[in-house]
Amino acid sequence: MSHNYFIRNLLHIKDKNIIFEENFCVEEKIKGVKSKIFHGILTYQPKACYVCGHVFDHQMIKHGFKTSIIKMPSVSGFNAYLKLKKQRYYGKHCQSTFTLTTDVVAKNCFISNNTKAAIALHATFISCLAGP
Repeated sequence: MSHNYFIRNLLHIKDKNIIFEENFCVEEKIKGVKSKIFHGILTYQPKACYVCGHVFDHQMIKHGFKTSIIKMPSVSGFNAYLKLKKQRYYGKHCQSTFTLTTDVVAKNCFISNNTKAAIALHATFISCLAGP
């Protein structure tokens, strides 16, 4: 199995369109805290333009990447972030650009859905400990 499978499993990412390069993990300080940064790329061919709905054809061209830094649940006691390069497309028919989406994170959000779920679970646990 490839390293992509194991990293997606470690970070609990179901989206198989996210791939990780050879040097996928580095240690950096973010906001003064030592953190693990996982570098990934999101790319796939969309079925239609996200702006106007035009079916994918030769008039939709790749238009670079947009990098997002997404907060992930902690890994081995370290804060973890996914630095995700999302493919951008330009639609010649509507003169608009759009960025590919993933179910790892909500649109216009930088906290992963898994992190939100972990926070909710932790809050439930804390409220149970506090008692009625």
